[in-house]
Amino acid sequence: MKAVVATVFLFVAVALASGGNNFNGNGHASNRVTQLPDHFQPDPVVNPANWHGTWSANNRYGGVMYACPKGDYLYGVYSNAGFFIGQITDRTVEGTWYEGGRGDRNDWQGSFRIELSDDNQEFDGFYYRVTEDGAERRWHEYRMGAPYPSNPSDWDCLVPSHDMPLTGQFYRDPSTGFHSGAYYICKDEWEQIYGSFYEPEGYIEGWSVDRSSGFHGYRYDSNGLSGAYILRAVSRDQVRGFYWRGRLATQNIETSTEEVLNRSAFTVALNQCEAVGNGFLERLRGPDRDNSSMLSANLVGLLAIVAAFFAFF
Repeated sequence: MKAVVATVFLFVAVALASGGNNFNGNGHASNRVTQLPDHFQPDPVVNPANWHGTWSANNRYGGVMYACPKGDYLYGVYSNAGFFIGQITDRTVEGTWYEGGRGDRNDWQGSFRIELSDDNQEFDGFYYRVTEDGAERRWHEYRMGAPYPSNPSDWDCLVPSHDMPLTGQFYRDPSTGFHSGAYYICKDEWEQIYGSFYEPEGYIEGWSVDRSSGFHGYRYDSNGLSGAYILRAVSRDQVRGFYWRGRLATQNIETSTEEVLNRSAFTVALNQCEAVGNGFLERLRGPDRDNSSMLSANLVGLLAIVAAFFAFF
């Protein structure tokens, strides 16, 4: 009996010394590892989607991009050149973007679709420019670490205050290092924006978006610093954005400058907005129906007189 017990203990000791290896029918250790059934396998770990953060902006104009989720929507600004709004569906965001520029409005706006990686460290997708008829442009960026903020503020992301339009009377915030000159901003029924400002003297023109909380267009001034321009009504009393010297281009990003306007009044007169420059562009408004009807009537009358004259002779 003692010999049997000793044999059992010896068998167990050998099994433990073999590192838990199985034994085949000949009593020799086998390297085969026993697999757990599928229903015992742990699920792969996928982090909850987190769009909030500072991202690279290599596929736009350089610099960085700030993104802030608000409910089911993502708001952000990239390269100090453009802002975007998108709807979040799990790890995918689809939406629209707007940039500063002049000329054809559709050169400076479009749509996008991007998807977040499982580790929340990068996103990939495409953006589309309206005038390029569906041509895809890659939008692939990476999360930025310190010293960039991991949780940028609404101010950083240009999150809009939808209950307040960016029209009205303002003065430039002197904390940006510029004179606190007056600003007058108006919008017409065709969603065009026009405004005049002082110190230095100049004007802005472009387009209203997102329930009049956003502007993208161009800024012209008397000191030679004209360029692409974006603005967002970020609170009841403040508008924030950026202007460039010249067109949007990677090599020009160092010229981008922050603009902060403080509200002085909600109402503004058209003549205040059009005091500098040419005013609203009539050519973009379409025909004047009342004047067109009068012109047509006068033309018909003139043709009738000419016809009667030749008939008489």
